[in-house]
Amino acid sequence: MRLMDRTILKEMTAAFLLGLMVFTFVLLTNRILRLVELIVNKGVGIGTVLQLFLYVLPYSLVVTIPMSVLLATLATFTRMSADGELLALRGAGVGIARLLRPGIVFGILATIVAFVISVWVLPSSNQAFRNLVFEMARRQVAVGIQEGVFNNLFDGLVLFVEHLDPRTAEMHGVFLVDSRTGNERRIVVARSGRFASDPNEQRLSLTLRNGSVHFSGTEASGRYRLLTFQDYALTLDAARPFADPFQRSLDEQELTLAGLKERATTLRAAGKNFHPPIVQYHKKLALPFACLLFVLVGVPLGSRIRRGGRGLSLALSVAFALGYYLLIVAGEGLGGRGFLPEVIAMWLPNVLVGLGGCALLLHAQVQPATLRQAYRGRWLAVRS
Repeated sequence: MRLMDRTILKEMTAAFLLGLMVFTFVLLTNRILRLVELIVNKGVGIGTVLQLFLYVLPYSLVVTIPMSVLLATLATFTRMSADGELLALRGAGVGIARLLRPGIVFGILATIVAFVISVWVLPSSNQAFRNLVFEMARRQVAVGIQEGVFNNLFDGLVLFVEHLDPRTAEMHGVFLVDSRTGNERRIVVARSGRFASDPNEQRLSLTLRNGSVHFSGTEASGRYRLLTFQDYALTLDAARPFADPFQRSLDEQELTLAGLKERATTLRAAGKNFHPPIVQYHKKLALPFACLLFVLVGVPLGSRIRRGGRGLSLALSVAFALGYYLLIVAGEGLGGRGFLPEVIAMWLPNVLVGLGGCALLLHAQVQPATLRQAYRGRWLAVRS
């Protein structure tokens, strides 16, 4: 590769890595605070929290990689324009198409990385994240329960435990008040009990042994029932006490492209709304190509900016990427409801960005004579 190409790629790589760290940190700030809360308040191990962070990371990289490519392109060519390097190169006969070549190479590499993350890494990480959350819930549910205290970790449930074995999470002397149903209250007394988790159903279950259930109706009915049991199972919603800090739409993001097609076919055969899986299918394909399209926009746009430096490049990249992702979200909503064809809903933002980039490239084509005159005038001004 020529010296000019190596120099541009080196500068773009440095700006890309810096932007990737900043954008990813900003996007995951809320998640990072929730992870710290797990360590401080719920006693979750640091190793488990690091695993959760690594599983969440691909979800943000799909968004931050295109943004970082745009920032890298704008920062590099804005700096070259401000220092007069672009004017000198183009005055020497180097056109905008030649300057675009290293950016295209960088955009293709970023597109490949984002495509691999979106299509293969993201479904696996989401599924692993979900399984780890509920395994953590099964192991750590006893951490939030205190002996000799009325605990209200779950909505509509009040739990009292006389003794809790920290090694086996076995509870002894259990008193439970279940008021989740409005017309009837259940009071359960049991000798022992234990929690279990079901990652597939996103539920926790509490199994009680050797006890009795007291059913008390409303004051108007005045009914009372008593039931003794050897084993009594309750299904609990684990979303609020444990999964809420990381709640995301994991159902379709856990599926591969083939899985999304299969789900859409199943929903269509059942007469249900089959549009969301197809929208997610095209979204997984459309987002990575934004890296290449942002290069088409960034090179001519950055070459026209001569003041502002990296701060202006950062502001422009955030504003441009925000507009792009707003179009993606709007298309996702319209396509998911069937108001727009799924292909148009997800690929229209890319088409608009591509057309905008082509228009900027055409506008940046300046006559060589004009460039030579501008360069000669600047050289004469320096000599004088």
